[in-house]
Amino acid sequence: MPTTVFLASLGPQDLMGLLLETTLLGKMVLLTLLVLSILSWAVMLDKARVLSKIRKGHQEFWIHCEAWLGGSVSADEMTAWSRGRPDLPLANLWSESHGLSTAVKVRRSAERVAFTETEALERYLLILSTTVTIAPFLGLMGTVWGIMQAFWDMSAMHSANLTVVAPGIAEALITTIAGLSAAIPAVVFYNLFVRKIDLLGNEMERLRSLLEEEVMERTGQVPSRQPSSRRPETHPGERIR
Repeated sequence: MPTTVFLASLGPQDLMGLLLETTLLGKMVLLTLLVLSILSWAVMLDKARVLSKIRKGHQEFWIHCEAWLGGSVSADEMTAWSRGRPDLPLANLWSESHGLSTAVKVRRSAERVAFTETEALERYLLILSTTVTIAPFLGLMGTVWGIMQAFWDMSAMHSANLTVVAPGIAEALITTIAGLSAAIPAVVFYNLFVRKIDLLGNEMERLRSLLEEEVMERTGQVPSRQPSSRRPETHPGERIR
């Protein structure tokens, strides 16, 4: 396609000149997409850092939990370890829910902690979902506007020469690329983060069940079980990669 070849042949200075010569609507669309892209990448990098840190911390938590279930670590030691790591959802759930007198209190406390932790992890994901939703439409609007601009130039110049229509079509292609460039990374990372947060919720649910069993055994509500029966099930497909 001649217009694609024309756009690909532009150098950095030519491309910058083309951006400066775009219409006001084109500049507004590109500026909006740039802001969305910057915000999205800031959220993506921050969430990736936080979730990676939580994953490593939770691996260490379950090692200590196995030791507690096996009797080699006391509950007080487990509590002290957890309180020293307030950035880990499982550690916060343990600190708030372990040692309560009834299973009902454990459940209520664990649900409160799980809601708070999930809400904190989902903070700013709205930016990614907004980018995924509106970036392609902004790119499409810029595309349509650029093509309309090309037709207006053809009508004004009474010519269909490439030099007449290329700037408008190039503007259309640039806004399309900008829209897709903002939306594609956002949708990939949004789905990835949502999946990882769901897995964290599953981990908190397993720990809640474990603590409920522990308090029921401690208060004599159910027959005592072997420690292995209370260990949280680990499934390779549910681990946070």
